[in-house]
Amino acid sequence: MELKHRVAIVTGAVGVIGQGICRTLARHGMRIAVADLDLARCNQFAGELNATGATATGVAVDVTSKASTEDMARKVVETFGEIDVLVNNAGIIALGSLVDLAEEKWDHVINVNLKGPFLCAKAVAPYMIARKSGRIINMSSVAAKRPSPLQSAYAASKHGIVGLGQVWCQELAAYNITVNTICPGFIDSSMWRDHLGPALAPAFDSTPAQLIDTLARAFMPLGHPQTADDIGQAVAYFAMADNVSGQTLAIDGGFTM
Repeated sequence: MELKHRVAIVTGAVGVIGQGICRTLARHGMRIAVADLDLARCNQFAGELNATGATATGVAVDVTSKASTEDMARKVVETFGEIDVLVNNAGIIALGSLVDLAEEKWDHVINVNLKGPFLCAKAVAPYMIARKSGRIINMSSVAAKRPSPLQSAYAASKHGIVGLGQVWCQELAAYNITVNTICPGFIDSSMWRDHLGPALAPAFDSTPAQLIDTLARAFMPLGHPQTADDIGQAVAYFAMADNVSGQTLAIDGGFTM
């Protein structure tokens, strides 16, 4: 699929990875719906994209709400006339051992990371089906392939995303809609700074700030962490690819080879 002038919705768009995805797709000439909880931040980032010559608009969405995801899809179609690509990027993490993780935290992670992509795809798919064209790209994690301790809810949700993609690729293939999944590796983001770094650094005799580099040197053949632009490149590939569906691509420097 030629990406120029096509329309992409990116959820979780104002986070580090989301911004990287949006910038990459904008460089390919796509029109971007910057979707996240905070409309003011969405509009601000959309404005930054527009200042570079891109075409972007902000749209508020709570991915755990059916009404909100349907409203998102409707507003994007009203603004741009179509939806060509959905990037299910919104995600959160909560850490805790099996015996310590609160049920409320489990529910919140599953609702955002697993129910969220389900509701967003459910809201967008009818528009794609009607046009017999589309791309759904789900964001999983290396935790779906090689999880660490304390990640019960997160790893379960990211394993689930892989399964959803495999089911949807079969259900939607007749409508020329491809469904693929990306597993990002280690990216400097609030998830690492606020959660993974503090929790895991002591086990690797590292400081939270140095943990990503420490792990990359120890466990990745390429020896360095990933960037948001790396993930954006993978998203662009899946958006362009006409005959690729049901696949899971790890962008992790060889960590899960």
